[in-house]
Amino acid sequence: MEIERARARLFAPVDPASLAVWRVLFGLLMAVAVARFFAYGWIEEHYLAPRVLFPFAGLEWIRPWPREGMYLHFALMGLGALGIAAGVAYRASALLFLVTFTYAHLIDRTYYLNHYYFISLVGLVMVCLPLGRVGKREAVPAWWLWLLRAQVALVYVFGGVAKLKSDWLVHAQPLKIWLRASTDLPVLGRFFEWSWVPHAFSIGGALFDLSVVPALLWWRTRPFAFAAVVVFHVITRILFPIGMFPWVMISGALLFFPPDWPRRLAAWAHRGARVEPPREAVPVRRAWTGPMLAVTFLAVQCLLPLRHLLYPGDVMWTEEGFRFSWNVMLMEKDGVAEFRVSEPATGKWWVVSPSKYLAPYQVKMMATQPDMLLTFAHFLARDFAEKGHPDVEVRVNAFASLNGRPRQRLVDPSVNLATVSPWQGTHTWVLPFQDVAPP
Repeated sequence: MEIERARARLFAPVDPASLAVWRVLFGLLMAVAVARFFAYGWIEEHYLAPRVLFPFAGLEWIRPWPREGMYLHFALMGLGALGIAAGVAYRASALLFLVTFTYAHLIDRTYYLNHYYFISLVGLVMVCLPLGRVGKREAVPAWWLWLLRAQVALVYVFGGVAKLKSDWLVHAQPLKIWLRASTDLPVLGRFFEWSWVPHAFSIGGALFDLSVVPALLWWRTRPFAFAAVVVFHVITRILFPIGMFPWVMISGALLFFPPDWPRRLAAWAHRGARVEPPREAVPVRRAWTGPMLAVTFLAVQCLLPLRHLLYPGDVMWTEEGFRFSWNVMLMEKDGVAEFRVSEPATGKWWVVSPSKYLAPYQVKMMATQPDMLLTFAHFLARDFAEKGHPDVEVRVNAFASLNGRPRQRLVDPSVNLATVSPWQGTHTWVLPFQDVAPP
């Protein structure tokens, strides 16, 4: 009986109208995101100008195309996004967008962002679900809608759980740093000078992330929760340069309203016109394959944020298991790094400044991320080998500050990083975090 009840709920026919609105909004927002890469010159800056890239381990084969190819790549990405919005060759458009978007953002982990990860996950869901059919007044199985709701919910739930740390809740870090840097904002800026405001923002942010999904699910609190979503994401967009992510999350929150809300809204706009229910789809065999794959997909996402428990040390210091884990806006790190290359056979040595090879933003991000320091050390070993010094050793003097604390040494300066495998854990060469209360 329980299985039949679950089957009935999963395959219950629901109005496709909200899915149609989501598809259109998502496609249009992604088209705007692609246009921003052209308008701001980010294709050149991120992919064509850098001399050194920082690929993910095992994905070194993902490289930028030659100049015209990279621009064509983003043009195809935009075409896929517009195809999603219009529902034209929907599945092919969704697949085109997913492949081009994910490929581009795996080229260099310097620019990794949680919301890029989220977009790739949503893109995969949209490829698998035949959302090109929605909007044709034909009912769809309920589990399609619940899968997209769950994908949005995971961001909030894990983002909230990740904030249950003393830095965030007790010390209001890193918000204290960020708000102090935003005191020149019109209207809001003067409030950021008050000492209690970062604490209120931190506690409020954690409570929002942890409570917004239950509040969106309950019809009585749903309107207030959606208003909170809008206010929260508009404020974060004002304060932080996080691109289209706030608008995507606001659009995602609309999925929690009754599936027929766009029809009801249209009827209200047309002065009470009758809401026509969707036609029920042609009966199909209610196979469990789709829901079971969806559950597996979501389960993997629930396990990935926990993988940092397998590694020693503070995850915000070593960053092992930090990416792909919804650690949203948890830390502010800054640092400096200087590399020393030596040739034991001749006794020669060189001090290398990363700025000689890297763009300023790459220098900034690499200085605080151990795996990027390791990648650059390997690059230097190869670069010196090409210049006639095949057996050099590479060490680094790296100091980093976490959430306003005094800088401390990040990497053991005695370790020859040229011999360290990227698959090796950081516990042998990243120094333990010396925790002191942040300011």
